[in-house]
Amino acid sequence: MIAVHSTISDTTAVDLAEQCTARGVEFVDAPVSGGAAGAKKAALAVMVGASDEAFQKIEEPFSAFAALVVHAGPVGAGTRMKLARNLLHFVSFTAATEAQRLAEAAGLDITELGKVVRHTDAITGGAGSIMWRDNTSPLESDDSWFPIFSHVRALGEKDLALALALGDRLDVELPLAARALAGLGPGLGVGIGDTARTHSMEETS
Repeated sequence: MIAVHSTISDTTAVDLAEQCTARGVEFVDAPVSGGAAGAKKAALAVMVGASDEAFQKIEEPFSAFAALVVHAGPVGAGTRMKLARNLLHFVSFTAATEAQRLAEAAGLDITELGKVVRHTDAITGGAGSIMWRDNTSPLESDDSWFPIFSHVRALGEKDLALALALGDRLDVELPLAARALAGLGPGLGVGIGDTARTHSMEETS
């Protein structure tokens, strides 16, 4: 069996699996997340694309260096999950740079801001704290998640609108914040809120 832990194209993973199968070798794509710190602690997350039989064979060995081993689906699925995970990772990094520009323009110490972000994300779980649903469809009003995510939307829209107003006063462009204000509610499945709707009307008037 061959396992590839690098982050590659999902189509490359499928192509490699086909080449291995032709030679009687089983292939799994198993990219990891957690970085060097996770590797040192044997606390990585591994996202595995493999047949059920192959996953059963590698789950225990992979647990020697990983605290979480997920069977994402057939070959290629592990890589697709890693790409989705890293999309969040690097979009978040880009949002962090936007927040730093706003804080710097406001005369704040951005190293202290970094301390606050790391501290509170360790408590709240960061973006992963809202990733509990098993689909991304709009929520019905009687869904148990609806009041929770409506509350998240209300808080988020309020704070994003305030940040955008600060950016306007300081002449700092905040494109990700503007996109987040428009997309937070629909992304959570509860639709656009009053604050985002008002802000959109003001932008277009």
